[in-house]
Amino acid sequence: MSEPTSIMVVEDEKELASLFKAFLERMGYDTVTFTDPIMALEFFKQGNKEFSLILTDLRMPEMSGLELAAEIRKFNEKIKIILITAFMVEDLMISETYKLAKINEIVQKPVKIAALREIIDTVLQH
Repeated sequence: MSEPTSIMVVEDEKELASLFKAFLERMGYDTVTFTDPIMALEFFKQGNKEFSLILTDLRMPEMSGLELAAEIRKFNEKIKIILITAFMVEDLMISETYKLAKINEIVQKPVKIAALREIIDTVLQH
């Protein structure tokens, strides 16, 4: 029996972070959540845990989800990253940070749980 896939969730709203964690754990994923992107990055850099996927909000204090993804890419090119945002993404996609972040998928808020499940499954399979 292989161990469950690990997912890191970075979402500054505590309630949403808890919802994502509960949802992902019900799907059978080992989930670690952070409400602070700087702490999430530090944890990632320590390398105590292998993650297959990072689910991050775009707008957070101190560091955006894009900046976080770009930093993570310096350490890991292969990890899958899904960016969640309530904002228009066209402007985002032409930014230099977006190119460095190599985002696998962008999900618009509000996101339906069933749709998110499909997106996660699809991203992890590629």
